[in-house]
Amino acid sequence: MIIKSIKILTFRNIEDISVNFNDSINLIIGSNGSGKTNFLNAIYYVSSGKTMNSLSENDIPMFPEDSFYLCGEFEGKSGEVKIEIVSKNKRKIVSKNGVPLSGIREVMGIVPIVFFNFRTKDILLKEPELRREFMNDFLSIVDNKYKDYLLQYQEILKAKNSILKKMKEKDDFYLATLLSTLNERMYEKGIYIQEKRSEFLIRLKRKMDERGFIDVSIDYQPRLITPQELNKKRDEEIERGFSLIGPHLDDIFFNVKGLSLKNFFSLGEVEEFTLNLIFSVWEIMREIRGEDPIILLDDIFETMDEEKLKKLPHLLYNLKQVMITSFDERIVPVELKESGSTFLMRRGKLEEVKRST
Repeated sequence: MIIKSIKILTFRNIEDISVNFNDSINLIIGSNGSGKTNFLNAIYYVSSGKTMNSLSENDIPMFPEDSFYLCGEFEGKSGEVKIEIVSKNKRKIVSKNGVPLSGIREVMGIVPIVFFNFRTKDILLKEPELRREFMNDFLSIVDNKYKDYLLQYQEILKAKNSILKKMKEKDDFYLATLLSTLNERMYEKGIYIQEKRSEFLIRLKRKMDERGFIDVSIDYQPRLITPQELNKKRDEEIERGFSLIGPHLDDIFFNVKGLSLKNFFSLGEVEEFTLNLIFSVWEIMREIRGEDPIILLDDIFETMDEEKLKKLPHLLYNLKQVMITSFDERIVPVELKESGSTFLMRRGKLEEVKRST
């Protein structure tokens, strides 16, 4: 799938941009603070209904505006798709091909898309929530049932935690029955979520082995959700007032020789591993969806030494449409500049560079 064009109004520091894209390489050159990362964030948001790096919804509209508008036009194996998002006073109207969707969450899964930036390495280095989000985003794009079950599980979990807090004060028959019902529903949704996560990580490990990272294990640690475990944890959950098992507590460990990858790899090696991780996700997504995902690469050249920069065109060779940002066109490999379009970003304005032939 490719994004043919995007229209952006009052999104972060972007006041008004309307642009058509090349169906291969698109370079966005701009100084820090010019708006190039916000531009990629707009593409990701209209494609997935989410911001990169969990940017707060309150931080999206341009100050002092309280609204924004995004319109992305895409083309994939099933034809053309137009997604529009209108946000006003924290209320959103979302549509696909002019037909209203029930909410922003319905955008996820329409467009296959992945991204990489300087924060992507946090998947390896920081809190488990980022690793769960990594799995959830991928699986929600390729598996509608997973997306639906995840949303339902999150609602069940919220309801269960509310009941547990009440039962700490008063454990009556009604609340106990309700808790039992919620546990049954939690198990039904949770076991599917954990099975799909396990399958994905096994497949991801194979891809990373093919890329030369054989010594790195990807170890999934699910907080296994079974009826027996739910019953076993019942009293402790009531005492603590929240659920103690389930996919909302799962984690992934990236290990070398049984120890955390971050203890063996330099920061540069972590960046390289993470980039290959995202490329592997792209490959798996393409195999499952049967079409090429869009990939966003934010300031990728700034994280690479000269040797890795030389390898980059080869890494990108099999990718379909790529959006790449950089603050300096001079460090962009010539092969990339010659194979696509270049845009200059200045103070939230975007202009295509016309090259002489």
